[in-house]
Amino acid sequence: MKAPRLPSPFRNVRHAPRSFTFRSSHVDARAMRWKERKEALEAELSAESAEGPRKLRFRQGAGPGLDRTTRVEATLTARRRAMLRSLVILAVLLYAAWRGLLWVETTDFAREYLLPPAP
Repeated sequence: MKAPRLPSPFRNVRHAPRSFTFRSSHVDARAMRWKERKEALEAELSAESAEGPRKLRFRQGAGPGLDRTTRVEATLTARRRAMLRSLVILAVLLYAAWRGLLWVETTDFAREYLLPPAP
């Protein structure tokens, strides 16, 4: 008679560990469309590979922003706008700090925070 096998606390390399996979009963429409699209593309690619190698086609100026000058101009415009935005924010913060200092000097807080204590 063989001794009963007890479950080991250590992983046994001969057997795959138990795993849990959650299968939802909800069917996502986007996932179904994606799966259908993927299958259609795979079928199209397999049909094209049976025909022979595909020819590479390069688009030249087919749409806005594809040429280098347009991209460079867009980048420079974006940089200028970002710089102007940061300058406006800096000016607003400096003005707020200046008004805060004026307020502190004109109130009773000036005696507590700005003037040295009397001996």
